[in-house]
Amino acid sequence: MIDLILSAVQAIMQVMTIVFIGATLAYYDYIDNDQQRWLSRLNMIFFTPCLLFTNIASVVSLEKLLDLWPIPAFYITFIFISWVLCQLLMPLFKVEMQHRRFVLACVLFSNTNSLPVAIMSGLAVSESGKSLYFYTDDTQATVSARGISYILFFGLFSNLLRWSYGFSLLRRTSKDEEEIVDVHTSDTFSQSNQNSYGSISATETSEKGTHRLIKKLMRTIQQSMSPPLLAAILAFLVGLCRPLKHLLYSKDSFLYGSLTHAIQSCGKASVPIVLICLGAQLKMIRETQATASHEIHKTVRATIFIRMFLAPLCAILSVFIFGCLGQPYLELAGDPVFLVAIIIAGCTPTSINLAQITQANRVFQDEMLHVLFWSYGVACIPVCIAVVFAALFIVKHLAT
Repeated sequence: MIDLILSAVQAIMQVMTIVFIGATLAYYDYIDNDQQRWLSRLNMIFFTPCLLFTNIASVVSLEKLLDLWPIPAFYITFIFISWVLCQLLMPLFKVEMQHRRFVLACVLFSNTNSLPVAIMSGLAVSESGKSLYFYTDDTQATVSARGISYILFFGLFSNLLRWSYGFSLLRRTSKDEEEIVDVHTSDTFSQSNQNSYGSISATETSEKGTHRLIKKLMRTIQQSMSPPLLAAILAFLVGLCRPLKHLLYSKDSFLYGSLTHAIQSCGKASVPIVLICLGAQLKMIRETQATASHEIHKTVRATIFIRMFLAPLCAILSVFIFGCLGQPYLELAGDPVFLVAIIIAGCTPTSINLAQITQANRVFQDEMLHVLFWSYGVACIPVCIAVVFAALFIVKHLAT
């Protein structure tokens, strides 16, 4: 029990230590708001794409996509359950319409990288890690490596959706108002032309309608695109193309020791920068706690309740059903490392990367600050300990 508590506390402290450093730097005016936004923007444009490219391209392959198909299936299941929970509970919490996309983003996109990897690593080397042995030659090192690979593969799909749909959810809506003005102006101009030159033929109307539809589709795709998403797509292409992957990741390759290592080095800076920027915002906590509107409090309560309590319960139940029904047919269903890794990956708090998006877009910054503070500073440790105990209990129950 002590080992599990220490593992969870150490995983959280890894995050909070860097956050505290960021808060200290901001307190002594080494980082102001403009510098923080600039750093977040730079991180989103360059360092985060480097991190995603190295993590995805080095792990993904066609064989893994085929062998580990339950992982994307679980991710889709968790996303669907979280979406349904949001649609059902946001009206009950009386969350305003303009805040619902924020709640949706925070609930759908959890921390699938740093925190679950740290918890899995700590669990593997603890005394309880021996209960995760599945193969005859399993050791603490193999259990840790296998669990981390499952979590990273789960995180691939989270990264793709987070930097596309999640990015669009947290985008500023002022452009939408501009589009409405443009459409209104266009309609007025068209109407005046109709009055001046007569009616437009059905063929011309159809052509304009098709052109407008294509234009709207291209605008939607463009708004969903972001540098991290483009890097993730490129990484998938490299990972699925064996010659390209060998060229970049074979240790005998010239590019592995030059280009690949350079990208990896840049990617390692991404998470610390996110945490430093998050810590820089912490000096605003006292002010925002005092001046936060009632609407922000409702939004934060709904987000924390769904993301930290209801979603983990549904994730644990889903994995338990999979373990009970799938053991006779799938080897993965009998692997305790897989079951524990998926439970941990599905029960973590809101992704810290969302703070990076809100800072860069200058939207929902106060709400995100409150959500991350309550998620990581208050609820994370007890919830993570409860989740790990539940996962180990399920593994023990299924083994008997």
